[in-house]
Amino acid sequence: MAEADAPHTRTRDALSLVLLILIAYRVAYHASYLGEVPFAHGTFADGAVYEQAARDIVEHPPLGTAPFYLQGAYAYLLALGMMIRPWPSFGLLVQLLLAGGALILFHRSMLRLWGRDAGRLCTIALLAHPGLMFYENKYLSAELGMIANIAVVAALVQLLRAWAARRRPANERGRWSPRPGLAALALGAASGLAILARPNLSLALPFAMAAAALLARASQDARRGRGALAAGLVLVGALLALAPMAHRNLMVTGHPDVQPIHGGGTSFFIGNNPKSEGLWNDGDLLSARLGTESSELAEQLEIDPNLDERDRVRAIGEALYDRALTWIGEHPGDFLRLELRKLWLTFGDQQLSQDYDWLGERELIPWAHRIGLSFSMILALGILGAGVIATRRWRADPAELVGRRAEAPLLAADDPASRRALALVLAGLFLAPLAANLLFFTSAQHRLPLMLPAAVLAGPGALAAFAALRDRKRRGSWAPADVGPHSLPAWVWILAGLVLLQGPWSRSPQDHPHPMHYYNLAMVEDQIGEPRDALQSLDRAIALRPNQPIFHLRRAHLRLRMFDLGGAEADLAVVATAVAEAEAAGKALPGWILEQAELDRRSIAWEREHPTVRIGR
Repeated sequence: MAEADAPHTRTRDALSLVLLILIAYRVAYHASYLGEVPFAHGTFADGAVYEQAARDIVEHPPLGTAPFYLQGAYAYLLALGMMIRPWPSFGLLVQLLLAGGALILFHRSMLRLWGRDAGRLCTIALLAHPGLMFYENKYLSAELGMIANIAVVAALVQLLRAWAARRRPANERGRWSPRPGLAALALGAASGLAILARPNLSLALPFAMAAAALLARASQDARRGRGALAAGLVLVGALLALAPMAHRNLMVTGHPDVQPIHGGGTSFFIGNNPKSEGLWNDGDLLSARLGTESSELAEQLEIDPNLDERDRVRAIGEALYDRALTWIGEHPGDFLRLELRKLWLTFGDQQLSQDYDWLGERELIPWAHRIGLSFSMILALGILGAGVIATRRWRADPAELVGRRAEAPLLAADDPASRRALALVLAGLFLAPLAANLLFFTSAQHRLPLMLPAAVLAGPGALAAFAALRDRKRRGSWAPADVGPHSLPAWVWILAGLVLLQGPWSRSPQDHPHPMHYYNLAMVEDQIGEPRDALQSLDRAIALRPNQPIFHLRRAHLRLRMFDLGGAEADLAVVATAVAEAEAAGKALPGWILEQAELDRRSIAWEREHPTVRIGR
């Protein structure tokens, strides 16, 4: 018996070692990021919007005074840390702690669901994806969305446990067995949190309700209406999770909103305009500048300037929806090609980052993100796992007991209701973000949630792949076996193979950091008191894009502060040329550029007239 168990023991020891290595690698990466990368201590773009909202909450607790332009739930997450010290990095520490807790929750849930071997493989798949680690320490709601989705999966596992306990004799259930009603409420609450984190996940809520109803109807003592009651409990749980945000916004703005006030119009326009190629773009309208973009859009879209902030932003969103829908109606062929391109971009391995630059971070931490499982690898394993479950060939070893009460894995036996409930919830968690990537625009952070359902199925998929390799070695043939606990039809292998092969194909020719990476880095370095480093970063941005007036304007301002008056004048001359060219083309640059340039010219003139009056010299 000991000899028979030896291979299993070695396998589990190897899996445990891989987990420890991945955890150590993750901790080292986050420690290096917090200690060495300026982006950990300052914000820009969407991160600056979140920080502004968090500061409003900290200064006027607990509700704040302004409407949320982006996800309010993430602003509250940052505010939790900033209540200790008013630095965004403290909010980031809270985010990392929650991310670690979510990974532990995921691991425990996978052990309950599949057993030790498959469960550990699921966790390894999740930890080994560099994209998840990349977004765990960014000032974006992407990680909060992943935490919420993990909570949905964990709540489903608890619901499966609750119904499994109900099927056991009363004397075997245990005192602390989960109750189906409470588990359904928890599933709804987790779904509500997911909606607050990523609004597109409202599309996943009906799938969770259907899963709860299916499990209730399949119970041995099912009574009429039990399925509707279970679905209703999920809905009630979701409403309870949404209620605090609705109450907060009702008190602050007079409207019980739970979504960002722009209503998605900005994202919809970015993804569907003549300039769009499926990724972020300005659509010849957006400046992405904190503090002025809203007023600039209101002016260009002819929105009533007398509206209050909430109504103005909603009017802007509606106008952008109208523009995008008009373009779609007039160019259906271009729209179809654009949707196919978005699909192609979404399923590739290339990290098409939006705010934070993937290649730029490799310069800052050269050893990070060099190894791991790509998106297509995890998706291919997920397809194999889905094939194993769908064809009813999954058989976890019932002797593989887990947990304090030594329960068998939830899917150790052939339970159609549990399999279908799992399929429904995972389908919702996959289709909702996929729809958002196609409806709006795609990016690495928007694509990230697609990886979680695949990781849940990756454990059984990996075991199926290992079994196929062993079978190939034994039989000397690559033809799929027709029998066996993990054997799969040929079409499943073909589909997984196609997904795996298409992933590495390049989606973008970009092989170096984007100029905006160096510009954003300069802005953050200036925020944290490193103006000389900021100047060097702006030099690199301008080297890549020499005629960008905003880059020269920022460098002129930095040079002025460092009393390099000649250099500042040279940059302002470039800005003046850009202004003249834009006016000649009939498209004026934003007013704030003209105002800042004029202010800096006057400051230079004053410095030349009063060369000895310099504070700090």
